[in-house]
Order: sequence, then structure tokens, then C-alpha cells
Amino acid sequence: MTKQHNSNIMGSGKPRIQYTNINPYLIKAPEPEQEIEQETEQENKENKEETTILGDLSFMTDEAMYKEIIKYMDSKFKNHKHKLSQKLSFKDGVMKSSNPYIAIAIDMFLKTQMPEYRIATQRDLETDLQKFKEFYIDSGLVLRSLEGVNQEKARHLYEQLKSRDPKINFPILLNLRDLNLDKDLNFNLTDESLYKTAECLKWPHGTKYSQTDDFGLPKTKDETASRQIWTTQTGLARCYLGRYLNLNTRFEGLEDSSDDGRVVLAKSRSD
Repeated sequence: MTKQHNSNIMGSGKPRIQYTNINPYLIKAPEPEQEIEQETEQENKENKEETTILGDLSFMTDEAMYKEIIKYMDSKFKNHKHKLSQKLSFKDGVMKSSNPYIAIAIDMFLKTQMPEYRIATQRDLETDLQKFKEFYIDSGLVLRSLEGVNQEKARHLYEQLKSRDPKINFPILLNLRDLNLDKDLNFNLTDESLYKTAECLKWPHGTKYSQTDDFGLPKTKDETASRQIWTTQTGLARCYLGRYLNLNTRFEGLEDSSDDGRVVLAKSRSD
């Protein structure tokens, strides 16, 4: 079992990365496509006691970096270009599209080639939500059972989790940051991977909330709020921040993407 940061967090015992300011580049949002689920909008009320990561986050606006990422993906995952590099584009001064495979592959690239940058977690995104309206941003995976369309990948991931913590229970949220992909695009834990069992992932679909925990997940139900979490009961699904700032944890299409997707970067402190 890996060492815990506190009673809620499982994974690496290493301290969290802190971030400093980077100038974000925000473009005019494209006309949004029709959502699978209709979402409502709300400013997040941060959990001030537990949210300690502060600083600006940015989209990928460096075309030279984008080209290097494409080369990395095509070299390391040459049999899966249709799920990775061929989904991406660089238009209007920003990299567009996202899915969990893309986000993890970019994080792997950054970790080895540009370690001052990492992909943002849901906790990071919660510190400056208004920057991400009109986009969707993949931040995690949710494992609720070993059933469904992604059952092989779910089993592969669950075996690793059980090896580290035999008592771990569903449902489980895993940050995309610090996961690795193998040549078959299976999800693999690293020493730095962070994950937790979260009761909010079992809440009824559309439950409203206003406060978030140390993973950026809904902390308590709040029927007076307008922000919502979208849920399901089984399988391996994506966790992403939707264009109206709701949290979607029910979509099982791991390779699906659109131009509304963004990968958000955070720059680590130099001190």
C-alpha cells in the first residue's frame, strides 16, 4: 500500500507540486456543440481550508511545444495515432481537443521533456473556474465497477489498485496526472499517482453542490446551488469539467474528443 498524504488521499507520499503564475492565453470560445447532457452554470465556492494550490493555469499556446508533443505521441504510441495525435490540432493560437489518452500522453511528455510543466488536476481547475467556461477539460478517471464497455482497462487498473490497497472500495477517482500509458493504452499507476474513494461518485445523477474537497470533487450536497455532478452506477468513465462548469463523471467514451476540448498546463515552482 502506498503512503497516504492524509486520511482522504491515497497514492504517493511525496509532497504536492505547488504552482506559480503563468500568463494564460484565452481565445474566444467556438460555438458549443450540443451536449450529451444539458448542464447548468455556477461559480464554484472553493473549500478555502483545503485548497492550497494557487496560481494561474494556461492552455497550450506554444506551437513548437505542440509539434514536439505530436512527434512524441507518434513515436511512443504509433499504433494509436487515431486516438491521440490525429485528434489534436493547433488553430487560432491554441491546441484543441482532449481525451484521457491525450492528457496522460502529454503529461508523460512533460514529465520527461519539460518537467517544469504538468497537466492540471481537477483541484487545480477549481482555483480559477471562470477561465474554463465554454470548454471541457479532462482531469481524471472514475472506476465504479469492472463492467461496461471499458471492462478490460478497468480490470487492468483495478488489479494495480488492489495490489497497493487490498481494502480499497468503489467508486474510485484517479487523477490523470501521474498515470502512464503502455503500448496498448492501458492505464498504469506510478509512484506519484493519486486516487481516492469518493462517495460523491455514487450520488444521484444531477446532484447539486457548491463546495469541493482536496481532489476538486463535490464535498457536500447543496440543493440551493446550480452546479451539478453527472454520475452513473457502473464501469470505467472519464471525469471532466464541462463547458458550464459542471463535473461529468459518467461518460465512457475514452477516445472521444472535439475542438471544445483543452489540455490545461500548470507550471511548477522553481524554488
